[in-house]
Amino acid sequence: MLSVVAVLVGLGMIVFFHELGHFSVAKAVGLPVERFSIGFPPFVFRKKKGETEYCIGSIPLGGYVKVDLGVGTENVSPIAWWKRAMVVVAGPAMNLVLAAVLMFVVLGFVGTEIPVIDAVVGTTHMDGLETGDVILEVSGIPVENWSDLHELVERQGSGEFLVQRGSETLTVPFDLPPDSIPGFIPLLPTIVESSVGMPAYEAGIRSGDSIISVNTVPVIDFSELQHEVLQFEGQFLELVYVRNGSLDTAWVEPMDYQGRSIIGVTSLSKTRTIKLSPGRAIVVSAQAAVGGAVIFFTSLIQMIARPSELIEMSGGPVFVAETLGQQAAFGLSRFLETIAYFSLAIMGFNLLPLPILDGGQFLFILFEGIRGKPASPKVIQVAQHIGIMLLLLLFATVIFKDIARVVTRVR
Repeated sequence: MLSVVAVLVGLGMIVFFHELGHFSVAKAVGLPVERFSIGFPPFVFRKKKGETEYCIGSIPLGGYVKVDLGVGTENVSPIAWWKRAMVVVAGPAMNLVLAAVLMFVVLGFVGTEIPVIDAVVGTTHMDGLETGDVILEVSGIPVENWSDLHELVERQGSGEFLVQRGSETLTVPFDLPPDSIPGFIPLLPTIVESSVGMPAYEAGIRSGDSIISVNTVPVIDFSELQHEVLQFEGQFLELVYVRNGSLDTAWVEPMDYQGRSIIGVTSLSKTRTIKLSPGRAIVVSAQAAVGGAVIFFTSLIQMIARPSELIEMSGGPVFVAETLGQQAAFGLSRFLETIAYFSLAIMGFNLLPLPILDGGQFLFILFEGIRGKPASPKVIQVAQHIGIMLLLLLFATVIFKDIARVVTRVR
């Protein structure tokens, strides 16, 4: 039930804000709006008010605003081309705004969870320290976590650690160059969080599982787990894990991501909730939304050069629904952050330069503004047919991947 509500709320919010952007700017520039629809036909709700029919469709996979943008006609629209271009980009822009607003709510009111890493030695490249050592002080200054320790060592460069090793307390001097600070990688548990669609999740690994060996090699630290995955050159990794006190085995096929092997797990460390002042939350949420958009486009461009990786990392309606449901179970902040991420993804997708998407419509209108008259209806028609074919191919590939993933998934 939680998953169903999460999907309806999450997707509904993203679609509503996107279409509201188109709708409100169209009204503002004087373009008549024939229909504002959330969801696709058959309709479960229809109401005409003024010139606009407001609808709710029974297929909740998107929405649309029916408005004449003057694309595909030889007649010049009475509305200036730049105003119509604003209508087109207003939808994706509202997705960016939604992401920023959601992040503001999380940062300023709900609170966001940040990891708290203990000052415990994992993999060390410094003499005198051993795996499992607990750092109590840096040059007489107590430390509560790895962040405190890193900041102190970076500031001092040299000094001594007060170390708890079993029942023994000892001091270990350090004198580290900048590229070696703080002398070790913290010990992160191999209790993992797995994400829908990633190899580990599809092979049966779930959040909270503790991985104890990789291909018969024992691992007690998350960095050791990462090392075994990165150096693996076969097809399937044998992961032995503990769940609810019972041992089990998963066979995971790593995927290639930007030239390295990953299985899609992170260390499930302790967290604490932080909230920012409203003023600071506004700044950070705006930066996070814009930064997220930049990262999305950068990653998309990189993956377009590697089509197989793009397909592997993509997900359709099932993926979106499962992810929203999974994140909702972690709490409100994670759920809102996930909606913000998908809102940025919808923004980016709609700005792709395909004729039937917002990006393609914008290019046609921009061309009209530069040329002084619209492109010919025949050119528009051919371009739209090509765009539809490409989108259908993309949707078919993504949906097939969705179905194949669910069918072959290890429960």
